[in-house]
Amino acid sequence: MSDFNKSRRQKFLSEKDYVEEEDSYRYGIQLAFESLSSNKPKAPCADSRHRWAIASKSLQLLLLNFTAGRPLEELKARLPEVIERFNVYVTHEVSPRSKNPPENVADTFEITQLDAYVYVFWLLALCRLLGHPEFIPTVISWVDKTRDYNRGRDGLFENVVRMLTGTCIEAPRVVLHAVPYRPLASATVRIPKERPALVKEFVEGWYKGMKPTYWYGAHTDGLYFGYWCLEAALATVLWDIDDSSYRDNLVYPKDLVDFAREREVAARAADAPKPHISRITGEQCPHAGRWGVLESPGSFVQERFFKEGDTFPEGIGRDGKEGPVIWIVMGREDGGPTRIE
Repeated sequence: MSDFNKSRRQKFLSEKDYVEEEDSYRYGIQLAFESLSSNKPKAPCADSRHRWAIASKSLQLLLLNFTAGRPLEELKARLPEVIERFNVYVTHEVSPRSKNPPENVADTFEITQLDAYVYVFWLLALCRLLGHPEFIPTVISWVDKTRDYNRGRDGLFENVVRMLTGTCIEAPRVVLHAVPYRPLASATVRIPKERPALVKEFVEGWYKGMKPTYWYGAHTDGLYFGYWCLEAALATVLWDIDDSSYRDNLVYPKDLVDFAREREVAARAADAPKPHISRITGEQCPHAGRWGVLESPGSFVQERFFKEGDTFPEGIGRDGKEGPVIWIVMGREDGGPTRIE
């Protein structure tokens, strides 16, 4: 078995197809940039289509590389460029509610359309799971461009936005795209023990429910960049759901979930109070400086200066009796840290 087959994250992608598709995406993006900068006469809405091609192909290329098994830190580094390209598109976008909308309104971020709904969830999921939360308000602002048509209509979307941002817009318990999203929406409002089964139901029905999308069945026609239920991964992390019953499903991006959870654990550990450097009676002083015997948090009953190599003596403990005590560094002469890193 080749190294590629070992590292790829879905079985539908061969190494040959990956190389060809990656080249195709890069060429398509380059061609769109060249067409966008050309001074030649263009058809109406041509620039909008070129900007959309640059943005959408950049997202598909990112997902293709995830499917191929590329390292997540590499994909994290590429995501800001993807977000910026979508932002350029949206900035110049003509609203589909205007008198002269783009030819393909499915390319907009109106979540009433399934393709747009999926793209919004994918982009929010990638921002959250790859560690770029700073872009989440940007993605939501694209949806808010036609706020009256998008916001407060879909319970699942508003629940996810609330968990991502802390802001809440009331919405009925209605899902704009009940197939396949109803189980996932239910998982966001049910009690914790009921959530895993509902997300599992969603994951198992997700691909079949994506039949109306433009990329459904793409592994048979050369447009395949991966089938990934990023929505389930996002909900799993936001609601801290046990994914053991569905994490091995072909379409569930467990690597992204693990990546996000590992970062959260590391962040909590970094924020946790670090213990003071301390030694007990009879041990040698590792650093010259002021040391004390703690009486209560922030209050020392004894303070003394010790040189490096001095032996720590007995002292008066919290019980008022003399005996072995713990000496805690209060300030080092060399200016080094007083807590264990």
